Amino acid sequence: MKINEVSKRTGLSISTIRFYEKQDLIPEKYFSRDSNNYRNYSEDIIDYLIMIKTVHLVGFSLGEIREIQKSNSNLISIDTKIELLQKKIEEVQIQKENLDKTEAILKKMLKNKLNLL
Repeated sequence: MKINEVSKRTGLSISTIRFYEKQDLIPEKYFSRDSNNYRNYSEDIIDYLIMIKTVHLVGFSLGEIREIQKSNSNLISIDTKIELLQKKIEEVQIQKENLDKTEAILKKMLKNKLNLL
């Protein structure tokens, strides 16, 4: 499938997909070249790009995503994989705690504003 179809199915812009390609986030197993040198993407690219989009939205940097990609190809040790995941879990926990605090403050502010009415 062409990049336009990949864009529609993943919700990622064409420029984002091309950026991911330039950042070496898309392994060659997800595309081939046509005779006119256009990229032809496999069906598997959809799930892969949705995974990248999801983990990026929850705070993984592109560098961390690259590390995950390497870990899937067994280029890094199991201990490093475990360490990376544990670190990210800790970061997510801190984000959740901060969001809970922010929510509590906003609710208090709203309550105070409603009491003024």
